Amino acid sequence: MTNVGPEQPETQGLFPALPRQTDGHHDARAKTTSASGDNTGPYRMRISRLTVDKLGIKLYDRVSAVLAEIIANAYDADATEVKVRLPFGTWLAAQPGKPAVAQYEVTVEDNGHGMTSEEVNTHYLLVGSDRRGRFGKDTSKGKSRRVMGRKGIGKLAPFGICRTVEVITAGGAPTEQGYRVSHIKLHLDAMMFDSEDDYIPEVGHLDGTFRDEHGTSIRLSDFNRKLVPKGEELHRQLCARFGIRRDDWDVEVFNTRESDALPGLKSESFRLGELSIDLQEDTKVTFDRTPIAPEDSDPLPVSGWLAFAKDPYKDEVMAGVRIYARGKIVATTRDFGATSGFTGEWSVRSYLTGEIHVEWLDEAEDLVRSDRQDIIWTSDLGQALQSWGSKQVKDLAKRGRSSVQRRTRQVFEQAADLDSRLQAEAPGDPQYRNSVKEAFRLLVADSDREAASDPQRVERYLELSKNIAPHKELLDTLHQVSKEVDSPLDIVLALFQKARVAEFYALGQVAQERVEVVTRLRQLISDGTTLERPLQELIEKAPWLLAPEWTPLGMNDALDRVRNSFETWYFKKSNQLIATSTIRNPVKRPDFVLLNGPRGTIWVVEIKRIDYYLTDDEFTRAVDYLESLEEFLDDTPEFGAYFPIRRLTFIVDHVDRLSRTNRRLLKESLNVERRSWYDLLEQTDQAHQDFLRKVDQLRRDPGALDS
Repeated sequence: MTNVGPEQPETQGLFPALPRQTDGHHDARAKTTSASGDNTGPYRMRISRLTVDKLGIKLYDRVSAVLAEIIANAYDADATEVKVRLPFGTWLAAQPGKPAVAQYEVTVEDNGHGMTSEEVNTHYLLVGSDRRGRFGKDTSKGKSRRVMGRKGIGKLAPFGICRTVEVITAGGAPTEQGYRVSHIKLHLDAMMFDSEDDYIPEVGHLDGTFRDEHGTSIRLSDFNRKLVPKGEELHRQLCARFGIRRDDWDVEVFNTRESDALPGLKSESFRLGELSIDLQEDTKVTFDRTPIAPEDSDPLPVSGWLAFAKDPYKDEVMAGVRIYARGKIVATTRDFGATSGFTGEWSVRSYLTGEIHVEWLDEAEDLVRSDRQDIIWTSDLGQALQSWGSKQVKDLAKRGRSSVQRRTRQVFEQAADLDSRLQAEAPGDPQYRNSVKEAFRLLVADSDREAASDPQRVERYLELSKNIAPHKELLDTLHQVSKEVDSPLDIVLALFQKARVAEFYALGQVAQERVEVVTRLRQLISDGTTLERPLQELIEKAPWLLAPEWTPLGMNDALDRVRNSFETWYFKKSNQLIATSTIRNPVKRPDFVLLNGPRGTIWVVEIKRIDYYLTDDEFTRAVDYLESLEEFLDDTPEFGAYFPIRRLTFIVDHVDRLSRTNRRLLKESLNVERRSWYDLLEQTDQAHQDFLRKVDQLRRDPGALDS
């Protein structure tokens, strides 16, 4: 891997290669002498070590967030061109104990006005100062842009992903020799040293030289283990953070990682554009300086748009409404805090997207949080914006529900090949075909659209529609309840209260499927040679085999995916988004992670093939999975409080070959246990006896439903 830097011809950026100083190596604490003989140093930074940690490392732990801060600084410096170079789709550092990765570098170069050595000292190395107050205005030096920066902490953002930041900048008035260069290196380890002394940056070898162009280059190196997204994902993340559209503003991002398929080719480079979102255009509503009226205040303008996306977004970057001030994202919201229970609520949670510009959030009164990633909603103006946004969301939900349903019906009809199949089954009975289509559309209208990719789920909807279609009373009831509730489950339950024939059918289907699964498990166990994969697939299909009342959180998923599932679970429970901490061993894959909310328990389950002997390495690895989850829960009290009990179960037939210590742990620990496959089969049979008995009773005596 070739490092990217301005001294390498093949990766020339905005600035040409610069000569090295010829008067020897700079001492970091010595005064710096320019070519004209002026004393300008030493460079100094006075900063609380806690500030670096809390405002740099803790707030900015994603590559895209760090790049956004550096690019925003270039915008404020009147840059018209910004060149970013980094390796796409790459871990910037190895896992502990793993072989070292290539020595990567991330660079951001701009052609802005740059800085003199005095400006480096008085502005760049001054942390936590209101830049607008220092300059006496909130616009940039040359182009009068409304500057994005304010609190003076964005310069610490790179330390969220790396340990060395190098600044090469040329600014001020040009001389006969060109623009004088200032070059410093900031080292996190030295900055975090417990001392009240000023931090003295290392002076780089280009300091005091001259160049023909003004501008600034930021180089990052010595990385933490952070992942650079692939090109398309990185583009989306950066687009979501900027809402500025200017003719004199161009950001180009280059991939410095060579293609595995075509060595020497560095692909996926892109120019920063607009966030591309596929919208249901008939739901879009725009705002052009629409006034909102806070209490005891003059009306304040809001611009932008809200709409429903065509499909629910898995990518959090593209979901929800992005709120911008001065062209830079300051918050993302799913619903502006709208209270639950409104018509179309489910669609809002899944499909709402938008872009709102609220310049006054960052005017005289700063209503943006220190990390520039959320609004101080409890302020008067924050409450006014929330009330306005909540009303817009509810209005859009009412208008947009029919569009979302129409799109969902189309997706399910295509998945079921509905027209063709009904034509083949009943070519001479158009009334029957129409009735089935009508029932099918009503049943799927508010379904999770991703369910259309599950052939079995689609088939169940179709079979249920065929059973409902011949009964006018059932179809009329389905029509009525579809107007009153959002959830398809609610529709079906309301329908079943009036028409038991459909309930018997559905319950019978579930009973038949469960009998088939239990029978299959018995066959696999009785075989005696079954490998792990068929058992894994069966339980993934029917996780109720482990315990009927548990909810799967991850099935052979990496722990990092499990962490994401926690965030989704928490959002569904509380309607609040939460950004969780990282999790140890993020790529490790437990077989199953399940949760039980009422019991407050997280359950890790590891399975092995039939007649297998568990090894000490496998035992230790599974215990480490549990400990990683425990650490994550303890570090995220919003989750940990819900799940104080954490369990690990091995489903394996033999533990005789474990060490004495591990066998004792299995015997004495309250949280670690072992079950054999026959134990699991017996427990499953017992758990479902009552259910199957009830189904049989209903089939014989429909009146038993009320007993």
